[in-house]
Amino acid sequence: MKPVRIRVLAAVSGAALMLAACGGGASPERAPGTEQAKPAPDYTAMLAAADWAHEASDLDADPSVIYGELENGMGYVLMENDTPSGTAAIRMHIDAGSTAEADDQSGLSHFLEHMAFNGSTNVPEGEMIKILERHGLAFGPDTNAFTSFDQVQYQLDLPSVDEEVIDTGIFLMRETAGNLLLDIEAIDRERGIIKSEERTRDTYGLRNLVDQLEFLAPDTILADRLPIGDLDVIATAPRERFVDIYNKYYRPERVTFVMVGDFDAEVIEDKIEEKFGDWTGIGEEGGDPDIGTVDTGRGLEANFFYDPDVPTTISINYVKPYEIEADTGERRKEDLIRSIGNRIVSRRLTKLARQEDAPFLGGSASNQNFFDAAEVASVDLTATPETWEAALGIAEQELRRAIEHGFLQSELDEQLANIRTGLENSVERSETRESTALASQLANSVNDMRVFTTPQSGLDRFNSYDDEITAELVHKAFVEQWQGVEPLIHISNNVEIDDAEAKILAAYKASTDVVVEAPEQSGAGEFGYSDWGTPGEVVMDERVEDLDIRTVKFANNVRLNIKKTDFEEGVVRASLRVGAGELELIGAPDGLNVLAGNFFGAGGLGKHSADELQTLLAGKTVSSGFGVGADSFGGYGRTNADDLELQMQLWAAYLTDPGFRPEGEAQWKQAIGVFMPQLDATPAGIAQRDVDRILAAGDTRFGFGSESDLAARTYDELKPYFERASREGAIEIAIVGDFEEDAAIAAV
Repeated sequence: MKPVRIRVLAAVSGAALMLAACGGGASPERAPGTEQAKPAPDYTAMLAAADWAHEASDLDADPSVIYGELENGMGYVLMENDTPSGTAAIRMHIDAGSTAEADDQSGLSHFLEHMAFNGSTNVPEGEMIKILERHGLAFGPDTNAFTSFDQVQYQLDLPSVDEEVIDTGIFLMRETAGNLLLDIEAIDRERGIIKSEERTRDTYGLRNLVDQLEFLAPDTILADRLPIGDLDVIATAPRERFVDIYNKYYRPERVTFVMVGDFDAEVIEDKIEEKFGDWTGIGEEGGDPDIGTVDTGRGLEANFFYDPDVPTTISINYVKPYEIEADTGERRKEDLIRSIGNRIVSRRLTKLARQEDAPFLGGSASNQNFFDAAEVASVDLTATPETWEAALGIAEQELRRAIEHGFLQSELDEQLANIRTGLENSVERSETRESTALASQLANSVNDMRVFTTPQSGLDRFNSYDDEITAELVHKAFVEQWQGVEPLIHISNNVEIDDAEAKILAAYKASTDVVVEAPEQSGAGEFGYSDWGTPGEVVMDERVEDLDIRTVKFANNVRLNIKKTDFEEGVVRASLRVGAGELELIGAPDGLNVLAGNFFGAGGLGKHSADELQTLLAGKTVSSGFGVGADSFGGYGRTNADDLELQMQLWAAYLTDPGFRPEGEAQWKQAIGVFMPQLDATPAGIAQRDVDRILAAGDTRFGFGSESDLAARTYDELKPYFERASREGAIEIAIVGDFEEDAAIAAV
């Protein structure tokens, strides 16, 4: 039987659908002036019964997406898309993750990912990868999977949409969904691989995460249900425990098949019905897991985590009850307004971190849903082992400054400009979004029960209320995040602290006695690099016909290569290459290459600090990144036709008037003490640190020197190398994308 087909009708709102469902006869006429307002739909109440998020929302789902459900309860989501042409992407979402495991199954959800390649009813062990390779797919780049706390997702990117390739992709997902053999010998062979993966992931970051979960949510199973699992369970779990979780959660009613690509959706619907229509679950469905309860009524508490490799982090957390709500227009508006306050505090912390004497490297404020168990608002900072106390004070005081004094109009304007630009860019690029990204977004929207809307509708909603967003409104929403509970303070450090919790609480309480003043109004003025005098003269203008690349040379020998493409609508990608990069650093002191490559932009420009540049460029689509590569100085930017000239002005300013400001150098010296120990803590970090230098026979222009060598490097040492490169080095610019050629030449 043909599956029920649900097409989203953008013109029909949720309210209208409800009224139609409640229709009886004609409504009796009312006397003028006695009309009664109809109650707003209770979308949150509707959410529990909804199969799809848009069924419990006033938001219009993207009309190009098809939602359907087979008679066995399996959902599917399809979207026709031709970027890139002739390809498709499949995602299969399982509505259960590691929190659905029992104690003796910890890690088996992730283990099942591996078993998908180890034999099924119609694919013998070892044959799946061969099947993929015969159709031009490779394990890793084209097919993969992941397990999180609340979902498992299988991913398959098809290099073509030939019928045989599509049939194979759908067939392999069907085998994974319900036909895995879970042979005990295959399980035993895979145990060692899983154990090796667990050892690779057992880093300071993972250990720190576990400690934070135990501190913030001690009465939940989260810290004991990390997706990687328990080594003892992985080593000893019998086959029946694999079969148990597989049968409970790999079943039609918990699976959503997502496919996006260059195909006819009706044809794909028929194929889904053919492959999955006869699938039925085995035994009883597992039910939603009970992760426990997060205690949101605790008083002020502190927790200290020590690890010899962990960076110093300070986290002030406010844990409050979480209320599940439907994804509606009003909810998104509230979330946006609340996020603006966090963005402003994050911006303030960035500004403070850029000061020459800053006791921390960076920070941010955020608010997140803690697995539907709690809402957690946090201020997080990264510092050095010796400055944790000062950094804690800054985190507490900047949070309190925002609560007590609110925000400046200039701060709000900067964030609104950035939000608007992001939305406008999304609209401009919407027709050339890639199928792989769309498939993942759709699968995640299913997991999160969020309505998948069009970029244009997001911009339209913002335009409908952006003038209502005031500094006062943002302040009110911000304060609501942090009221009603006491903070839980978590600090990690690679230096032991005696009686750590007591010292943390004492430092926090001492900070609360410091009076905080209202933020001061400051302005960045006008961009100081917009006038470059007489334009350069073009002395050569040729076209490489077979590649359709236009090559231009100017009188000063700057070379420009441009190519118009329609791969990404509204996107312009540009690169600047100057001189020979690291190769220029002949005789340079050890570590200067790392300084040039990682913190060059922190020095800003002669007329503007890095912080001023961030304000000046708010709402603009340009890249301020600038640094050194193996064979050139320069940068890479993603911009658009309107901002291409500004991108060129910015790069020209870096070449002719780099800032080399002391605050950038101070940031560098602080960061080295945090960054280098992390490199030494993992095999991947050690490879990053050492391999380039080994391959270069010990040449100090490549790879990393010692921590002391790096910390000793200065901007004064870098200046002569860069100035020579910018004065004498060849300059080549490439521009590719959606722009007018003559306008690009004029800008360069």
